[in-house]
Amino acid sequence: MKKIIIIFTLFFVINISVFAQGVANGFRFDMTSTLSLDGANGQFAQVFIPDYFNPPSNGKFTLVFHLHSASWAAEDEVYKSQTNAILFNIHLGGFSSSYQSYFTDQQKFQQILNAIIPIAFEFGYMPNPKINRLIMTSFSAGYAGVREIFKTQSYYDKIDVLTLADGLHSNSDPAAMATQMQDFVKFAKDSRDLTKVFLLTHSSIPTPGYQSTTQTADYLINEIGAVRKPFSRQDEIGTQYSRCDTGYFHLKGYLGDTASDHLKHLYNMHKMLGQADSLLDDLTLGFFNVRQTKNSFTLLGNYPNPFNPITLIRYYLPKPSYVNLEIFNIAGQKIKTLVSERKVSGIYEVLFDAGNLATGTYFCKMESGKNILINKMLLLK
Repeated sequence: MKKIIIIFTLFFVINISVFAQGVANGFRFDMTSTLSLDGANGQFAQVFIPDYFNPPSNGKFTLVFHLHSASWAAEDEVYKSQTNAILFNIHLGGFSSSYQSYFTDQQKFQQILNAIIPIAFEFGYMPNPKINRLIMTSFSAGYAGVREIFKTQSYYDKIDVLTLADGLHSNSDPAAMATQMQDFVKFAKDSRDLTKVFLLTHSSIPTPGYQSTTQTADYLINEIGAVRKPFSRQDEIGTQYSRCDTGYFHLKGYLGDTASDHLKHLYNMHKMLGQADSLLDDLTLGFFNVRQTKNSFTLLGNYPNPFNPITLIRYYLPKPSYVNLEIFNIAGQKIKTLVSERKVSGIYEVLFDAGNLATGTYFCKMESGKNILINKMLLLK
């Protein structure tokens, strides 16, 4: 093992740079040659460790595994999210077929993970580094690589979070579509059931000859028994017209059918990363296990948090109860009552719109019988 580390150290020391092309600062390690990629034709791979990275004392770190974008773009999105993670970014060309072809070799994914460990040891300042949480992010054509990786059950099990930024297509033939979408459906169901996290956004770009991101999103929603709800909001991506939220499955549908609209999904991935990191904390704390014990009233952290101006509040009732769910400002004044009624046992989600409120700290209070739970929320406009 020491010999392997020395080899990697010698290779990466001469490929390290410290200054960013975008807003991100940190250390970079070129893995293009290591992975035998065709650099002359624009393929590349890189590990990026942000300068704010705080190495866990036990060596168990979070890895963001990104497919399809310029190196600086992926770095900037991680950096802006301030996720305490190491980034691996791979770009194989402009078409999904490149990602499908590369990751059809089922050994490639594990080889990449193995190659990252010596880098984390040498430059992440961690003894015995180990990937503890794995967030897979993909933009546009990168989804085909995710689809191939998911075909190996042990890889599927390693991935805690999947975020897709306007990038999930399939064949239009119903039988072929079912085959190509089956593992994405599985991940969506697991997210609905609180054992994975699945976040995705899509534009309204039509794709004659194959299924668009809107059509594949509709397919996922239908397969997990969820509902797409109308929702109107203007944000950095554009005009959001719908959403679907169930468990840890969160989808946002946008208007916009140009290349510029498409790229806006990539340049807002930092928000999905921040949200994913927050939901991962819930996942790590084992809310699913809390639900299974059926003996704990639970008020989860709102999603996203910080938020602007919409956030989703989730809570669990182990038995039928009368519930009051209220929002207060920092002065203790009640701002809004979200729920005040008797509910059967189960998991509940309610949207809170703070569009008419000022930036600041707010509190969500859940009261059911003798149970009182309070969570802090941060509104940033």
